[in-house]
This record gives sequence, C-alpha cells and structure tokens, in this order.
Amino acid sequence: MVRVIVPAYNEAANLPAVCERVQAALAGRAYRLFVVDDGSKDDTAAVAGRLAAAHPVAVVTHPVNRGIAAVFLSGIRAALEGAGDDEPVVIMEGDGTSDAALLPALLSALEGEADIAIASRYLPGGEHRRFPLKRLLLSHGANTLLRTLIRLPGVSDYTIFYRAYRARVLKRGLEADGERLTSVGGFACNAELLLRVSRFCRKTAEVPFVYDYGLKRGKSGMKIGNNLLSYAKLFWIFFRQSAA
Repeated sequence: MVRVIVPAYNEAANLPAVCERVQAALAGRAYRLFVVDDGSKDDTAAVAGRLAAAHPVAVVTHPVNRGIAAVFLSGIRAALEGAGDDEPVVIMEGDGTSDAALLPALLSALEGEADIAIASRYLPGGEHRRFPLKRLLLSHGANTLLRTLIRLPGVSDYTIFYRAYRARVLKRGLEADGERLTSVGGFACNAELLLRVSRFCRKTAEVPFVYDYGLKRGKSGMKIGNNLLSYAKLFWIFFRQSAA
C-alpha cells in the first residue's frame, strides 16, 4: 500500500483537487491519504471528512495550529501504523503544488536500492515556476548552503516537501530521534527530516520536478523571518554534530 501524508492548514479549497489527482496517478494501486489538519480556521476538517466518503482518506486532527514540525510527526506516526518495512510513505503538499502525476516516478525510484526518492527542482528538467521572489531566494540559498556544507550523495534538493520514503527508514528515524526528528521547527524541519533519516538510507534517488506555485489557491503560511531562524538552528545542530 502507498501511504500519502498531506499536511493541511486552511486547504479547504485545494484538498478536493489533490485527492482527485492522487486517485488518477495511483489508479490500480492500493493507497491511503493521511490528511493532517493543523488547526485550520477554514473548512478543511469538514472538506476532508466529506472526501473520505469517496477517497481512502484518514484525517489526523490538531485542534490548534502546532506548525509543520508537529504535522510531520503526526502524519508519519499515523502512516507508519501497520506499514511493512518496504511500503512507500509519501509526503506531498496539501495546496496542490506537489504534482501527483509524478507519484509513479517517485515510487518507481524506490523499487531498486533507493530508500528515499526526492522530487527535485534542481535536476535538469526541474524548475521553479511562478514562484514568489522571497521564497525563491530562500530556496536557492538554503539548498546551496546544504549542498556545500552538509552534502548528501545524490541529493540536489534538500528543502522540497515532496518525497517518497521506504517505511523502514522513517521507522528507524523515529526510533533513534523521536521528537527530535523535526526539532528545528519551521519549514527547515523538512531538511532536518531528510538529514536525520539519511543515515539509515542505502541510496537516495531524485526525479525532476516542476514546482508550479501558480497552482496554489490561497495564501502561503510561510513566514520568511521565522524560517531563517529555523535554518540557522539546523546548521548549528549539524555542524556541532560533525565537529563532535
């Protein structure tokens, strides 16, 4: 079974299309969507509940907004319940910007030795499209620093949400680090998740991904200043570990 984690904060307008696109991309495969409603102030919870009548949706609810680090932990724990070690666990955004048509390519990448497959904007054929300038600069800057200072073989895109993991890798990450798996908070915790579980990974694969920000409906929840601080925490943690 393919287990797909969908973080959702005020995504009532986007979730129906996300479910339809995942259904089309995974036609003929067993799958389940784990929608993590992070204290949304719109109708996300009600929309997710209605979608469960037509799609294999499980809703994980945070009564109040706890941030993306807590969303990752809740979604991963829910998705891993009953999962076999080799079953794929995918994380994709709830705003429609993670192109579900790429799911077969990501899953195919896990059929060999790779334990993590990343949708990369930095491979030939990948790109940012209609991206806000501040977010584009943050993405390029963070990825350049990570590729230079904390290099992982085979990885060009450290900050993208859209990845597929073999369940075994996430299980071992949780066993080793628990709540520290996403300790830096903010959107940098997504890079932290990759860095922490990579030590349990035989190989990482990437597939080109066109991130079209224009597909999103509604405003972004990202705060640039907060995320700069979380990236600073991330670099401090991993530099300290490498120096120890």
